[in-house]
Amino acid sequence: MNRDIVWVTLESVRRDRTSEGASERRTTPNLARLASREDAVGFGNAVAHSIWTRPSTASILTGRAPSDHRVWSAEAALPDGMRTVPEQLRDAGYRTVGVSANPQFSPATGLDRGFERFHYLERGSLVREAGFGTMCRYLLNVRRHSAGLTTDTRQHCLGFLHDSIARRHIGRAADDDRPLFLYVHLGDSHHPYCPPKGFRDRFADELALSPADALETVLDASARLHEHIAEGVPFDEERWNALSVLYDTCLAYVDALAGSIVDAASSRLDDPVIVVTADHGEFFGEDDLLAHMLSTHTAVTDVPLVVRGLDERAAANGPVQHADVWATLSGRSIPAVDVPIGRDLVSESPSFAVTQRGGERAAKKVETIAAHNPSFDGDRYGRGPVTSLRTESHRLRRDADGDALFDLRDETTDIRETEPALAAELSDAADEWLRERGQPSAGHDGEATFSSEMERRLEDLGYL
Repeated sequence: MNRDIVWVTLESVRRDRTSEGASERRTTPNLARLASREDAVGFGNAVAHSIWTRPSTASILTGRAPSDHRVWSAEAALPDGMRTVPEQLRDAGYRTVGVSANPQFSPATGLDRGFERFHYLERGSLVREAGFGTMCRYLLNVRRHSAGLTTDTRQHCLGFLHDSIARRHIGRAADDDRPLFLYVHLGDSHHPYCPPKGFRDRFADELALSPADALETVLDASARLHEHIAEGVPFDEERWNALSVLYDTCLAYVDALAGSIVDAASSRLDDPVIVVTADHGEFFGEDDLLAHMLSTHTAVTDVPLVVRGLDERAAANGPVQHADVWATLSGRSIPAVDVPIGRDLVSESPSFAVTQRGGERAAKKVETIAAHNPSFDGDRYGRGPVTSLRTESHRLRRDADGDALFDLRDETTDIRETEPALAAELSDAADEWLRERGQPSAGHDGEATFSSEMERRLEDLGYL
């Protein structure tokens, strides 16, 4: 049986800030509700393939390592001829649908490949992609689901449109002979952490500043991201509080959207596979960083992952990754798909996960930050491409200068000299993984081409 698949990826959500993690706030009750089902698995050690949206999404949709697909620089797109999971599902008879408002996951980066219908939401396409009726409902609810009548595009949320489009396709699939693969990227948890007005009171009583001042704080943190990092992120308790509370409020909003999509899929589709996860985490001062850049620290790699519909109970305790989900579903709940770095969690219990970071983008980030502070030490995060091999207790980081080993309880001190046997073991594992799974398989890299509207959106998100 080829079951319907609904995959929801949340933007910039670190696991320890969810209800499934260690959050003291009730940030993601819908995610927790899904994980509590008898036919679902909540993975407590899920690790992202990369540290930002484009390479992470490319790995989710190809089952290949970032060093293989090489969609890990500002100019990179998916190489021609690299076959995606959506293409494989489409060829197996699936109706494939993608929804995104993030240029990193768009036709510009080639990551729409294999989707019969791809809804890319930007200012000039909203009516066409969402439909006139949906846009009217959005405008009527612009205070609840967005920022009201402000012209500051950084504050507006498009999650209502994602949810509406997703539920529309789920409704159509209920009457379609073809199975559905629906992939939705919910982006309203990306910085600057401006939740819609209808959600801003969710944790407002925990704010140390007024709601207006807290909003100005997160907007400033995002607009001057590189400058703040150059200064060592010198925020006082009130500023950290504003970032924390409004980030968690955004998590509550995208969780509500995900819950709506999950409920629609559960009620309208016949025993669907449902995945809710995140593309990467987020920094709040760890490694002296904000957002998601440079470092492969666990703050930016550990993500929530809940899967409903695995035919057999999968190993849920060891480090797992998104490609492993495909490998575990392959040939059981869905047609066989080729995912080179995926591991079958029914027959395997992985002992490590791998996160990779490209070198070119990191070098440009360091250059931008150093323009505000020439003494900024970017080498501390690794030079060139970085491969980070993470076990349940340690992380080996490999870069152009060699290896460094960290205990996950303290990811600041290199302990190779005090743990030589473990360092050698993980170094050998990294050698083997890179040799067997981390080599480029395409003849050339793809090149991304962004429209002026996409570039404006990237600027709002802090990428430019």
